[in-house]
Amino acid sequence: MSGSSDRVFLPTFFDRLVGRRLIAVSIWLTIAVAGIYLFIFEPGQSGYFPPCPFRALTGLNCPSCGTARCLHQLLHGNVSAGFKLNPLFVVALPFLIWALVAYTNSAIAGGPPRPANVKPRYVWSLVGLIISFWIFRNTPFYPFPS
Repeated sequence: MSGSSDRVFLPTFFDRLVGRRLIAVSIWLTIAVAGIYLFIFEPGQSGYFPPCPFRALTGLNCPSCGTARCLHQLLHGNVSAGFKLNPLFVVALPFLIWALVAYTNSAIAGGPPRPANVKPRYVWSLVGLIISFWIFRNTPFYPFPS
């Protein structure tokens, strides 16, 4: 192939920097738009909110059932009502926000993303916690309505 370039198309530092910043901005914009929608429309009462496929098929709650209603309550300042709808999400929310802020700071600073040096026992503990919550919220002993 005459005239073709043998150039390797590796992303440059600038491309990676702009790409990571664009991802961070996109995530924050998506959260803002979703937050406005959740603030205006109450899940289960108005607006378009798809049903949980697991609950539709089995009649049981999954670990994330109630998250949209929980976020709606949290956006209106009703922390206790949000906690009753999905306590695991309310507990996890500060950690999720921290992770997003850390990623955004890394993207803005232009440095490499900090590697997630999480020990496997912590990951498996988190998986066990989620599965335990999943089972517990489908028992008669679960104290909150779903």
